[in-house]
Parts: sequence; structure tokens; C-alpha cells
Amino acid sequence: MKKMKLQTRFFLAYFFLALVIISAFSVIFYRYTSRILIEQETKAAISLNSGFLTQTEQIIDDMDSVSINISYSNLVKDSLYEDLDIATGSDEFRNLANLFVSINGADIKVDQINLYDFEGHVIQVGIKSKASSVNLEEYDWFDTVQALEGKKYISTPYQTTALSANLNTRLSPVWYISLYRSFNNKYKKEMGVIETVKKCNSVFKYIISYQKKNDNPAGVYIYNSEGTLMYPFSIGSEEKDKIPDYYHAIDDFVSSRSYTNPISGLREIMAYESSSYTGWTYITVQPENIILAPVHNLVKLLLLVVFLMLVFSAFLSYQLSRSLSRPIKQLRSIIKKTALATLGQQPAPINMPYDELEELNQAFQKMSSDLKTSMDELIDTRQQELKSRSLALQSQINPHFYYNTLSSIIVLAENNQSDEVAVLCRNLTKIMRYITNSGTQTVMLKEEIEYVKEYLYCMKVRYQSSLDYEIDIDNSILEEPIPKLIIQPIVENALKYGTDCIPPWNITVTSQVTPDFWQIDVTDSGNGFTEDRIALIDSRIKEAGERTGMPELQINGLGLLNVYLRWKLYCQDDIIFTYGNTEDGHGKVSIGRRKKITGE
Repeated sequence: MKKMKLQTRFFLAYFFLALVIISAFSVIFYRYTSRILIEQETKAAISLNSGFLTQTEQIIDDMDSVSINISYSNLVKDSLYEDLDIATGSDEFRNLANLFVSINGADIKVDQINLYDFEGHVIQVGIKSKASSVNLEEYDWFDTVQALEGKKYISTPYQTTALSANLNTRLSPVWYISLYRSFNNKYKKEMGVIETVKKCNSVFKYIISYQKKNDNPAGVYIYNSEGTLMYPFSIGSEEKDKIPDYYHAIDDFVSSRSYTNPISGLREIMAYESSSYTGWTYITVQPENIILAPVHNLVKLLLLVVFLMLVFSAFLSYQLSRSLSRPIKQLRSIIKKTALATLGQQPAPINMPYDELEELNQAFQKMSSDLKTSMDELIDTRQQELKSRSLALQSQINPHFYYNTLSSIIVLAENNQSDEVAVLCRNLTKIMRYITNSGTQTVMLKEEIEYVKEYLYCMKVRYQSSLDYEIDIDNSILEEPIPKLIIQPIVENALKYGTDCIPPWNITVTSQVTPDFWQIDVTDSGNGFTEDRIALIDSRIKEAGERTGMPELQINGLGLLNVYLRWKLYCQDDIIFTYGNTEDGHGKVSIGRRKKITGE
């Protein structure tokens, strides 16, 4: 890939500097103005929504007032008996109708008043005025109204042609809302239900008028206490599916919020308020893109100005970069060819036309030579440090085993077990030869396992029938190279802490081999690791890992920390090292290595 010219770099640097400054100003201006507009529009939406609530609730209150006045009117109660079996043209019907009209008032608060009794009789006054019979079982609201015991119940919007003035003409169904309340006769006996009916266009007239007068009106949605959409009312099921569930998106603790429309994906501002009177929730929604339309228009103008400024800035930056790039092309070529492998190499002599550039060239060549020397020294020092750390850790572990083995020989000698002492000494000779062989710090796994067998044999001689052990290693990993004395300390640790219970004691050394890793598991039959012991080991391993130098260790208590540090130095990121308890509560330590995938 062709590298960018120095002249182009200078040009782009100056150009982008101007671009960043101008763009930052534009973004800050846009965000600041947008925030102010959104705050103002949010306040306006809250105020508008509150107005819708007040105006609509007043109309519902008028419907409720008519219902209450009829329910408590003594004149109406005096006209009612056990039922409403009244003929349409009778004096009783006319008197009752006149009372209803009078209660409804000259401003006609409701379009229709219906009075039902439990016998199925109904008196209708308003758009339709007549007395008739109905089947109450057809009305799903009847049982609900009875259960409310005189409290109001507001229906959801519904369509009907039953209130049309002339049923013989083909009229479109009209949307209505009804308010229901049970009523008693003058003997305080529950007699039936009062229904006041009003057209939805009248109930929501202020909202409808607002949306007709504005080019980009806010969306207005009203839900009842059950989350059913009350407004808009004259839409089909397909259109309702296109309306998000605003009801469940509101926050009870605030009056507005920003909302992402899940259907359109647009950001919207929601203002909402709930009525304690009707239980309805009024929600006003305005897309942010409409709110920010004035800002967008201003930004377009600003972008034009920004474009002209960028053109001018580009011209100046090009001229400046061109004047600076010419005298340093040769030096750029040297730097361009410099890599890790070429550090310290002396290039062909170059004649620089300016003293400053010649000084820069000489300084660069000296830096290249010094950097090469420093890197070589650093690599050599690092290798020596790793080797020294491994040898130091290994040398710390040798006395630890000597003390344990010599203690065993002392015990056997005190017990006059001369044959066992001889066997133990012969094995100890092999063990010492293995330990003291300083020719290499890395052995094959099979050599370490043989050493572990000899060690466990010595321990078996010491503990006799109190100790049993089992070693089962897969043949496929016996040729794996490992640091010397990496398995035996784990076995010794298992023997040390696994004998804290009633014998017999059992030590097992087994293997796991998969395509991705191999692992040696050392398990004892003791009481396992305590939580405090695990926490201590965790903290010491963490502390040792955070130090750059050699950790301070004592011969007593090396154990797992020593093994971990040596194995970490050897395996690096491929290390497997775990410790804990089995399901039976016995101690278990696992050490292994992940296999490198070919090609890594």
C-alpha cells in the first residue's frame, strides 16, 4: 500500500484542523439550540396536554352531572315506581321526558339519556325519544355498572346507527361514548341504570379542532385505566397496530420523557398526565425531527458557510504544506525505510540543503544506532532474568525436599529399621542424583514421574500400610518437556496436608489428555483446602504476579506458590494451574498446559 506523501500529510493536518474547529462549532451550536428547542417544546407539550385533559374532563363532568342530577332528582323519583313500563305517548312518559330535557339544560350537555330498569324496560330521551323493551343480557356493561353501586362507568368509544334520526335512510354509523350509573327510586331501592350518551366528536372536540388547525400537529392519545385506546377513536385495527404502546412507556414520576418509536424508529417527545377523575391518561407526542425543523434549516445555511470556509482553509493549507514538504523529501524517504530490522544501519550519505535538516538527519542516525544497541541489551537482559528466576526458584525447592527425606530416615533409624533405611538411602541416592544434576533445568515428563515414583516409594517405606498411592499417566504425554521438580512438590504438598486425618491415606497422580490441553491431577484423601488457605494462596499468587523481581520465599511454605511461579515462567499464557477440593472434600491440585494450534 502506497504511503501518503508528507505534503499531503501537512495539507490534511491543516485542513482537518480547520474542519474540526468549524465542525465542533457547528455541533455545539446544533446541540445547544436543539436542547433549548426540545426543552421549550416539552414545556409546550405538557401545557397543551394539560389543556386537553381539562377541556375533555369538563365535557365528561357535564355528562356525569346530568347522570347525577337525574339520579338524585326527587321529581324523577316521584315519577318512577317498581318498573319503567310506560307507554311512549302517555302523560307519564311526557312528564319524565320534560324532566330529562330540563336537567340536560339549554346547552344540551348530552345527546341522549337512557333509563333502564331490571325488567328490561328503557326510556329514551334525546336524539331518540321513546319507551321500549330491551334484552339486558346483550349489554356487557350492565353487570359492571351494578357492581359499582352508584359510581360512574365510562364506556370505550363505539359505533352505532341506533340513534340515527331516520333509520330508513342509509347513514354511516356514528361514534359515541356513554356514561353509566345505577339509580334508586324514592324508596331507595336500586331500580336500574342511567346512561348519558354523547358523540365522540363533541367529547374530543378541542383535540380534533387543534389537529385540524395545525400543519404538523402533535399526536394525541388517550387511554383509559385499563390501557384501552380511547382517542383517536375512529381508526381501524390496522391503524391501531401502527401506534406504539405509549401507555406502558410512561414514567409515573415525571410528566415527560424522550421516547424512541419502535415502529418508525424516530425519537419523540412525550408529555403525559393522568386524571384522577376519569382514570384516563392523556399523552401528547411530537417527533423530534418536527421540533428541530427550524434548526435543520439553519444548519443547512450554516453548512454552506462552513463549506466556503473549508474551501478557503483547504487552499491555504495546501500552499503551506507544499512550501514545507519540498526540502525534506529526502529525509522522509530515510524515515520511511526505517524498520526494526534496519536499526543501526548506515544509509548512503545525503546532502541536506539546510543546517537544521542536516542536524535532524544526524540525530536520527544516532538515535537509530543507540536504539539498536539498547534493544539488543534489553533482549539479552530479559533472557538472563528469566533463566535466573527459574534457577533461583528451583534452588529454593531442593532443601525443602532434603529436610523431609532426612526426617524420614531419622525416624526409621530410631525405630531400628535398618533394611528400610538401606532401601530408602538407595532411592535417596537416585533422587539426589536427579536433583543435583545441573546440566539442564528441563526434563521429560516421564523422568519427573519416575522421580515421583521413587519419592512416593520412600514415603511408603516410612508410613507403611498407612499410605497408598497410585500413578496413572497417559503414554502420549510422557515426552512433554517440563521444568525439573515441578510435579514432586505438588505430591509432597498433598502428602503433607493430606495426612491430617485418620489413615489409611491415599495419593493419586492421574492425567487428562484432550486435543486442546494435557493436565496432571494430584489428589489426596485428606480434609482438603480450607477457605482461609485458598484465600491465602490466591493472595500470594496475585502478589507474586504483580512484582517484577524475585518473590521473597522461605524454604518452609514454598509449596504451590513456588510451583506456580516456575510453571508460569515456563508456560506463559498457556499455563493450566488450579487448586481446590473434590466433590468429596479432598484436596486436588492440577497442573498442565494448553496445546498451541498449528499455524499460530
